Formats: sequence, structure tokens, C-alpha cells
Amino acid sequence: MMMDTLRLKYRVEVPGDDGSIERYGPFNEQKAREFFEVEESLGGTARIVRLEGGIHQKWEVITECGDWDDYERGLRERKKVELQPQ
Repeated sequence: MMMDTLRLKYRVEVPGDDGSIERYGPFNEQKAREFFEVEESLGGTARIVRLEGGIHQKWEVITECGDWDDYERGLRERKKVELQPQ
């Protein structure tokens, strides 16, 4: 049985301990939502993104839980520190 890879255009992103983003998938929409619901039930931070069509790959956030604001604020602060002359 062949799997329809066109339907596998969702992934779940979870912040890693080291500040990176761990990406899981590709999934179909149902499997992505199941994976996301487990992360959400554990009180984690996660989001579902969907691959949009077109020439360039563009991932659009569908839904998220947890504290992405703190995560992204931390990324900006780290970049600012890296740009400071020593």
C-alpha cells in the first residue's frame, strides 16, 4: 500500500532544551493534532504548522499552546548578546 505523501504536509514544533526547535513529522492533519494534543495535555509548548504550496516552502502556524512569546523573546535576547561587540 502506497502512502499519499501530498497529505503529509503538517508538522509539530516543540522548543528544545538548548533553545532549538525540534520538528516532528511530516504528518497528516489528524496525526499532527493527536501529537499536539499530547504535548498540550502535558503542559508543554508546541505548535502545528502546515506547508503552504507554491515555489518556496512556507510553513504557516495553524495553532499553538504554551509560551511561545517567552521562547521567541529568549531567541531575540540571545541574538542581541551575540551582536554586542566584546
